[in-house]
Amino acid sequence: MSETNVGNALHPLLLRKVVAALDTAAADLVGAHDLTADRWRMLEVLVLAGPMSMARLSEELSLAGATATRVADRLVGDALVYRDVDPDDRRRVVLRAAERGRALHAELSPEVSRAQEHVLAGLGEAERVGLARLAHALAGTPPIT
Repeated sequence: MSETNVGNALHPLLLRKVVAALDTAAADLVGAHDLTADRWRMLEVLVLAGPMSMARLSEELSLAGATATRVADRLVGDALVYRDVDPDDRRRVVLRAAERGRALHAELSPEVSRAQEHVLAGLGEAERVGLARLAHALAGTPPIT
């Protein structure tokens, strides 16, 4: 396969379409709770990974700083997360999931997972494992265990 064919087989827009399909699968579920895909992902990161600085959240979610701040502002306004001053560096802001946010995540997470499973329903188990392994390799992140 030539370089051109490899590039066309895995065009960046193809990866965006996969992400969009996963977001769309969850949109109605999280939208019913006044969440967007970005707000849901930020809440999920904070619930699963724990408190995090705005800079790190921006990086984890691949959001511009201003966008991450708007998303965080809305989550704070909805009392789903708290914004705290980092006790080790008072110049940094740290976000953490509020109990209300944790409860909402616990309620919605199984439903969101089921909805997103439909996007991947055409893949066999080996293909899913391979896709996860490749996605982690491309993102430079360790696999979630």
